[in-house]
Amino acid sequence: MEKKELLFIILNDEAHVDDLLIELDKAGIRGGTILDSQGMAQTLVEHSIGVSYKNLRTMLSGGRPYNKTMFLLLDGDRVELAKDCVRKVVGDIDDENVGIMFTVPVSSVEGLTK
Repeated sequence: MEKKELLFIILNDEAHVDDLLIELDKAGIRGGTILDSQGMAQTLVEHSIGVSYKNLRTMLSGGRPYNKTMFLLLDGDRVELAKDCVRKVVGDIDDENVGIMFTVPVSSVEGLTK
């Protein structure tokens, strides 16, 4: 089995999703999963859990409460191509409140079709 990695992309601005899908398709990257997600701090604020998190309500009120989590199972040599697509759409992902992406090595896959 060729080396595979799972690329996770968490986008804080849902508006980027369609453009990212288009870029990935242009790069020949298809197939993946997109989930609606929410950050832990936002959830704690909404449920008023923890005294220190109650003060975050003011900080997070202007932010986006929900984000999109995408994950793509890729051959190892396609990971950088996919990450370049993300950078092209969102700009510098290291900027505050843009998102995060990371990979996890995959040692076994079943049920994958081409």
